[in-house]
Parts: sequence; structure tokens; C-alpha cells
Amino acid sequence: PDTAKSYQTVGDVFFEEDNLESAEEMYQKALEIDLEAQPDNHLLLSDRYSDMANVLTVQCKLDEAIKMSKQSLARRLHIHGREDHSEIASEYVGIGVLLVKRNRLDDALQMFDRVIEVCNRLGPGGDNRKSLAAALGSQALIRQEQGDLEAATE
Repeated sequence: PDTAKSYQTVGDVFFEEDNLESAEEMYQKALEIDLEAQPDNHLLLSDRYSDMANVLTVQCKLDEAIKMSKQSLARRLHIHGREDHSEIASEYVGIGVLLVKRNRLDDALQMFDRVIEVCNRLGPGGDNRKSLAAALGSQALIRQEQGDLEAATE
């Protein structure tokens, strides 16, 4: 685990310096080590997958980023044991944004619908407000892009 943390830290430095290929390599090594060393329900694994998704997104490797984001989501669902958590809503937003970038607008709308459902169950306030605002705004932009102005203004 200390070795994984070291790889992660070096990856963060590379990421900040826009040395994205090296950052990806370091994040991948950290993930591989932690997959062996950590239990499946360890939050650190979800964070590692998120870091991989971020570096892949910046490199425009969107299909790979979606896969990593879905792995992060699956880990968080396993950890929390339920969908009604602000971290889950945030993961759905991230996947939805990636789907928009891949022009998979219907899939993105479904993801944003899930964000709204989760946030409505969580109630007003807390961290879910950002996720809810992002989902509603993204849905409106997609609907506008699709020419559904009535749905965009709801």
C-alpha cells in the first residue's frame, strides 16, 4: 500500500505537469497494487479508478474513462450498499458528462435522470445540490441540442 501511495503521488505530480501518459502509467501501477492489497470494499479502490478516469478523460480516451468511472461507481455502490448517497450521485454526473462527450446523449439523459432520482431521495441540501444542479443543467442543454425546447425549459 505504501508503494501504491508513492505511485499515486508521482502520478499526481505528472498530472499537474501535463505529463499525462506518465500520470496514467503511475495511476495504473497504483491501481494494480491496491487491487491486490486492498479488500474489494475499500474506498481507496474507487478513488484509484476515479483518478484513472480523470487522466483518461483529459487524454480524450473517453471509452476507457467511462469504463474506469463505471468501476469507481460499482465500488462505491458496493461500499455504501445503497444508491442513495451523494457520492453515488456525483459518480452518475461524471459518467453522464463522459457520455455527452461521446455524443451518447440518450445514455447521458438516463444517467442524469438517475442523479435527479438519487438527489430527490436524499432531500435538499448537502453535497447533492451540486450534482442535482449539474444534472438539471446538462439535461436542459441536451434537450435543447435535440430540439426539444419544451423539455429543456421544464
